[in-house]
Amino acid sequence: MTRGIYPFRFPFGVPEFVEFGLRYNPLSHRAFAALDEARQAALRRDLEEVHSKHNRASDGTSAFEEDYLQVIATRA
Repeated sequence: MTRGIYPFRFPFGVPEFVEFGLRYNPLSHRAFAALDEARQAALRRDLEEVHSKHNRASDGTSAFEEDYLQVIATRA
């Protein structure tokens, strides 16, 4: 197992990044679709707040560093 950090870069700001994730990430999309309108708005606000706090870009784009764990398994 190897830990690493992957740099995510997107050519748009945080609100568009959140919208992109809610539309195209299957897990996020399904969870978001299951909420009523008020809860969708609250989730969108919370996601924008968290991502704004961690956005390393200062030019109107989005840049995040995400941890990952690489696991290599071999079959005996």
